[in-house]
Amino acid sequence: MKKIIAICGIELSLIFKKPQNYLIMFAAPLLLTFVFGSMLGGNDDKVRLAIVDQDDTILSQHYIRQLKAHDDMYTFENVPENKASEKLKQKKIAGIIVISRSFQTQLEKGKHPELIFRHGPELAEAPMVKQYAESTLATLNIQVTAAKTASQTAGENWKAAYKTVFAKKHEDTVPAVKRQMLSDKKEGAEASDTASRAAGFSILFVMLTMMGAAGTILEARKNGVWSRLLTASVSRAEIGAGYVLSFFVIGWIQFGILLLSTHWLFGINWGNPAAVIVLVSLFLLTVVGIGLMIAANVRTPEQQLAFGNLFVIATCMVSGMYWPIDIEPKFMQSIAEFLPQKWAMSGLTEIISNGAHVTDILGICGILLAFAAITFAAGLKALRA
Repeated sequence: MKKIIAICGIELSLIFKKPQNYLIMFAAPLLLTFVFGSMLGGNDDKVRLAIVDQDDTILSQHYIRQLKAHDDMYTFENVPENKASEKLKQKKIAGIIVISRSFQTQLEKGKHPELIFRHGPELAEAPMVKQYAESTLATLNIQVTAAKTASQTAGENWKAAYKTVFAKKHEDTVPAVKRQMLSDKKEGAEASDTASRAAGFSILFVMLTMMGAAGTILEARKNGVWSRLLTASVSRAEIGAGYVLSFFVIGWIQFGILLLSTHWLFGINWGNPAAVIVLVSLFLLTVVGIGLMIAANVRTPEQQLAFGNLFVIATCMVSGMYWPIDIEPKFMQSIAEFLPQKWAMSGLTEIISNGAHVTDILGICGILLAFAAITFAAGLKALRA
């Protein structure tokens, strides 16, 4: 055990000896948390949009209510077309969503109505707004299809079935959401967005750090460190355990300091400590396994860093580390289900937002444990090869 701890201590000293490592480990995630948290936080930073309802039917009105029900990033107002165009010219709104006169007719025929989205060239969020509008429309289309099927079975008009099931359900749920937004969530909205970005960027930069740290195995083999340790009566298992322990400790040191720093700087309450410790530990084991797997399939530390960073950045984008995952296309959300970052983020969100304890996130912990077992076992096997 002493030999394992000694190897771990040596690796820790090598990591923290380089000043540039402090920049990537601590300064960068804190800076990005501040920038992105400020951009996404607060009601004043929401994208203001106008809705022009040319159809003015049951379905068009319900579609507008569905758009307004999830207004974490957008603020909608229903206005006439001439007034909306004037506001867009004056830049009082960022864009206009036009619902055409054939909106309900197209849905009744099982077709996908065309949405017209007009905006200025300066609106960087235009693709996300369009994606949100289209995904909400797709949900409405499914609801109409279900109502038509139910009406055929019951022998009644599909509009009656739709009002009974979907429209009524939506009307019943909206007031509860609005009351929460006006009371509990109004002042905490910005802190919640900042907390989400803090969790996301902490995960991102911990993974980047550990990908680089895993490259020290390749450097040690190349420089003959392993062969010298083996001749000094240190077993291969002890060498591997020392390196793995060092990666795990490095990850926890970085994550722990980021937790404390974001709490002091941004006032983020990370929730139940035991739940955070269990969740982060399982996630770090997974990341160690991924780092070992990549290290076993490349030849140089430079290749390890390049491939590791490419994997981390790409998968973190898909997993919603930079932005809310709900704004991503459905196929990207499906891919995220198979990535550990998505589950780590879901667990941290439950702990931060809902005050979850370990027993409340057992399902997420089980999934991360499966990720950890697979990647860690594969990484160790590759390391011994």
